[in-house]
Amino acid sequence: MRRESKKLYNGNAEIRDYDVRECLKLNENFQIMHNGDIMTLTPEELKSKLVSTSKTFNYESKSYRLLGYEWNPDKVEL
Repeated sequence: MRRESKKLYNGNAEIRDYDVRECLKLNENFQIMHNGDIMTLTPEELKSKLVSTSKTFNYESKSYRLLGYEWNPDKVEL
């Protein structure tokens, strides 16, 4: 799964908890894009590298939390 993070909060990329749950269920990597860079998190890293959890937000009768991961983009070898 791939999602874009338009801004970082305290150096963390935040993604919705239901996207993380879906990746864990499917055992897929999660890619976060920000300013042209990409950070890839494995299912195990989605669990182990979590650094923050927001309050619950409600949007169109769906509630979710934002899960924060320290922004550390993948190294690209040329």
